Amino acid sequence: MVEKVNQLLPGANVVTVKQVVATQQNVNNMMGRLSLIFLVIIVVVGGAGIANYMYANVFERRREIGTLMALGAESGLVLRIFLLKALLLGLVGGMGGYAIGTTIAVTLGPKLAKVPVLPMPILALWAIGISVGITLLASYFPARRAARLDPCATFQEV
Repeated sequence: MVEKVNQLLPGANVVTVKQVVATQQNVNNMMGRLSLIFLVIIVVVGGAGIANYMYANVFERRREIGTLMALGAESGLVLRIFLLKALLLGLVGGMGGYAIGTTIAVTLGPKLAKVPVLPMPILALWAIGISVGITLLASYFPARRAARLDPCATFQEV
């Protein structure tokens, strides 16, 4: 039937609803894959930034770490201290990211896309869980490095 209509109206391009839906599904799938690529890039860059921050923190606090270890703190305690700091950073980052993202979505969604946006509390759990996980993973190696510092070597540095 579509071919007959196209023959009757040579300048028109007639498509079926099925073709429109299939095209929309293809676009949605492509956008989903593109969003996943962006998510991976954001996670990798964010994790690298956190690891860099924690390495710098360990470097700046060598003397304090050495003093703790000279006073009898075991390497496990130093490791736990840095991982606790990472946990707190992840919690605050996840809660702040959820709050800022939800506020922007609720505010700009109706204005830009003409679509009402409602807050989704379950996303707060996802945001906090993912941010804590990334922060702990990115902070493990700097924390392990801090736990392996030699107290004598830290006091010899000027």
